[in-house]
Amino acid sequence: MTGSITLIGIGDDGCLSLTSRAMNAVAQAELLAGATRHLHFFPQFSGEKLEFISGLNDYLSKLIEVAKTRDICVLASGDPLFFGIGKRLLTMVAAAGTNIDVEVITSPSSVQLACAKALMPSDDIKVISLHCRPMAGLVTRIQQGDNFALMTDNEHNPVVIAQYLLDYDETQWRLVLCEHLGGIKERIREFSVAELAGTSTEDIESLNVLLLQRQEQPYWGGLAMHCPDSSYEVLTPLNGLITKANIRAVVVARLALTPKSVMWDIGSASGSIAIEAAKQAWDGSVYALECNPECVPVIQQNKQGHRVDNLTLIETKAPLGLADLPAPDAVFVGGSRGQIKGIVAEVMSRLTPGGKLILSAVTLDSVSEFFELCKSNKYIYEVMMLQSSVSQPLAHYQRYQAENPIHLFVITKEGNNT
Repeated sequence: MTGSITLIGIGDDGCLSLTSRAMNAVAQAELLAGATRHLHFFPQFSGEKLEFISGLNDYLSKLIEVAKTRDICVLASGDPLFFGIGKRLLTMVAAAGTNIDVEVITSPSSVQLACAKALMPSDDIKVISLHCRPMAGLVTRIQQGDNFALMTDNEHNPVVIAQYLLDYDETQWRLVLCEHLGGIKERIREFSVAELAGTSTEDIESLNVLLLQRQEQPYWGGLAMHCPDSSYEVLTPLNGLITKANIRAVVVARLALTPKSVMWDIGSASGSIAIEAAKQAWDGSVYALECNPECVPVIQQNKQGHRVDNLTLIETKAPLGLADLPAPDAVFVGGSRGQIKGIVAEVMSRLTPGGKLILSAVTLDSVSEFFELCKSNKYIYEVMMLQSSVSQPLAHYQRYQAENPIHLFVITKEGNNT
């Protein structure tokens, strides 16, 4: 005999919104499984019950074992295939190699219900789950649209989220907090970012969805993906310690980043390369490594001002610290402090196939050293020498002011291109 699993989505109003098909499936089941609050909706069920307390994989494994010979129903919140247990259950059933029949009967998801209550169209809303996920990257991701639904947990609750937005001056959002949607404790409240940041966490129910609707909030704080040098704080009087805008545009383009790329910026100085890379890799991670303590507050200011919370600043002298970072898809070395051989060796051992390593050379000595390094290691590389001139006023006229020439060694690791 082969059993079956019927996965039923249920709202906070319990049986009231379930279809007759869902109710019949429960009535015919030999075992009913779910969280405590879900099982309480069915006091009349006379069969066996299996309560979920902790350990999701073990719990699902038990259900699959029972379903090999019996018909069972599993209760889950809302739409089980929307940030619910449905995806993992289907994966585990397939991996078990059984012939268990699986049927999913959904209810509206929490986001659908929240949008209806807030009178927000749901066709263009983007969902971000912070449930058991880090907060870092949230601000960067909300630069990609105007309407968002945030799935929260006790650690990353709506008050903490609002305080985090406040830290990055992301204040011009309409926030709608939806709690216990569909249930007798349902509550819908609208806040400004500052109002919610000042609310007591004790006044927030754990079952909630937080909606964000852009009002007058400019993208990236009003700064573009590629910015002029004047938009960055720089360390003075050391001539700014910044890769100039025209060179920066070429470097970031040649790194061939994707939204999910991991990028290292070694010798970050002002952080300008890392910041513009972070805007392109908005769903990825960027690591700025800098050993000059005077540069650290400068990078932090630029990180905050450009809204790139997917950027992590690491105070170290490379190659120290590189082994602890996730493998990169792209690396830029703007300064090596005499450690270029160790840095390149570590980078090339970790770089993903097809990934890019760009070395910046401003002296003839560095050009010669990098050339020999590439040639002796038989890297796939190309060298470009860039020089730009920018107009400057001269009395009633305009003249060109030449910037220092720079050599870029663009090294590609063997393998498929990213």
